Amino acid sequence: MHKYINITITILMSIIFILLFSYGCGNAAGNSESDSPIITSVVAEHNTLYPLGNTSITCSAVSRDGSSLNYRWSCNDGIIRGEGPTINWEAPRTYGDFQIIVQVDDGKGHVASKTAIVTVIVRDPSKCCR
Repeated sequence: MHKYINITITILMSIIFILLFSYGCGNAAGNSESDSPIITSVVAEHNTLYPLGNTSITCSAVSRDGSSLNYRWSCNDGIIRGEGPTINWEAPRTYGDFQIIVQVDDGKGHVASKTAIVTVIVRDPSKCCR
């Protein structure tokens, strides 16, 4: 009987330790999800493009405390032009799905990020240059 009580106590203590440690680390960094900006959407004007085509991409976000937001854009290929909540993305010469990522921060260490996917497709030769 003592054996089962010791195992139960050990398991409960482990769970309590994990919960306390997780909570403490999240707050020590000062970057809990509950403080991060809220990104409601990241929308591309066009979800499919031909190679070297372009589209505007807009991020809608709010700060939880009303502070101003900073936007950092990146992509796995192509060219980003502009800054702020709306940028223009130029597709590469290659085909496939491309990620355009925005990171939004409130200047206080709270960051949120979201990704838009734009697909670059092959141009239909029957609709091209005659």
